[in-house]
Amino acid sequence: MCKQHRGKFQSKAHGQGKRWQARWRDPEGIQQTELFTKETDAKTHENKMRSEVDDGSYINPKAGEVRVAEVVARWLEGQTFDNPRTYARYEQRVRLHIIPTALGKMRLKDVSATSLRTWLQGRRELLEDSTLRLVFTNLSSAFDLAVDDELIRKNPCLLKSVQQVKPKRGSTSPKELAITWADSEKIRTELPDRYEALVDVGRGLGMRQGEAFAFGPDDIDWDHEDGPMVHIQYQVAHDGYVLVFDNPKGGTEDDPRDRWVELGEDVAHALGEHVKKYPPIEVALPHRTRDGAPVTKKIFFYGREKKPIAANWFNSYVWKPALAAVGLIKPLDSDKPGRRWEKSRDKGMHALRHLFASMALANGVDIYALADRLGHADPAFTLRKYVHRVVGAGSKVRNAVRSMYARAA
Repeated sequence: MCKQHRGKFQSKAHGQGKRWQARWRDPEGIQQTELFTKETDAKTHENKMRSEVDDGSYINPKAGEVRVAEVVARWLEGQTFDNPRTYARYEQRVRLHIIPTALGKMRLKDVSATSLRTWLQGRRELLEDSTLRLVFTNLSSAFDLAVDDELIRKNPCLLKSVQQVKPKRGSTSPKELAITWADSEKIRTELPDRYEALVDVGRGLGMRQGEAFAFGPDDIDWDHEDGPMVHIQYQVAHDGYVLVFDNPKGGTEDDPRDRWVELGEDVAHALGEHVKKYPPIEVALPHRTRDGAPVTKKIFFYGREKKPIAANWFNSYVWKPALAAVGLIKPLDSDKPGRRWEKSRDKGMHALRHLFASMALANGVDIYALADRLGHADPAFTLRKYVHRVVGAGSKVRNAVRSMYARAA
């Protein structure tokens, strides 16, 4: 006697395989089916599908059979960017950190909070949080596309338990400077003399690394009405393995995001001493992409072979050895393959830019003026990043409130 179906006797094949079929019609009136092992499961699923068709929330269960990697690739194909090199960065994130992973091989409908948390944990062993945040954002955007295409009902990246462990955006820079003025002096003495003045350009003009590598004498206006000024309008960037002259970060053909910064006497002196030993050279690089029209300009800083500086080489063979020499990072581990240094993202040349910003605020430069010198499109970003470095801000707030109460008395 069958325990599941009263009054019926089971055959030898009873309970083997999916013998029960759920049937329903989708919103277009096309009959859909799905097989189940148990009759009760088939009836439950059939009733659920019919209910979702009636209330307008229906999504074909078979739509979720597509793999995550396929959806991410489809999302990437639809992206357009003002800077052609941006696509290469997106493609690299997807190709290395989503498509080949266990998550990339999963069916959409099988992705859960647990699978996403496991994926995040694995990626954290390979990536800095800032990079992982970008990869996670790309993945979430691909899931948004899947929702819009009615492949899944909701974006699993938005689940509360996933949001709790996703990499967070740093709202401010560290309260302690990664590189102090004293540190920068020590680093300067450890750099090869052809690169010493890069420290002055970073901490004295607030340039990004690539902007410093593109800096040349034609970028200085000695006769500006406000005194000597530096016009920051290029950076040396990479398009794959090819160096290019690009606009400053965030710049486009319509808005190049160039900016002006005051050239102080001390920085001018450092540059003057530099050019006595290493006169500027004229170089030509493609504009923005490897296939771009050539841009020819003079640059202050270059290697022994009189070529523009590649950031990856400089960081590994020039900057980090100097950091190690002054004790800011551990020495190179010769037992490991390649050039393995202690992680020191916060102590890169970008730290000199933070030093510039901190000194400016300490000397009373307002946030709007600083944002303009740093090339930040939104002064609110500058405020969030450096508000804790505004010297005396607490006492100024207290004095302002006290003054208002005194006036009202």
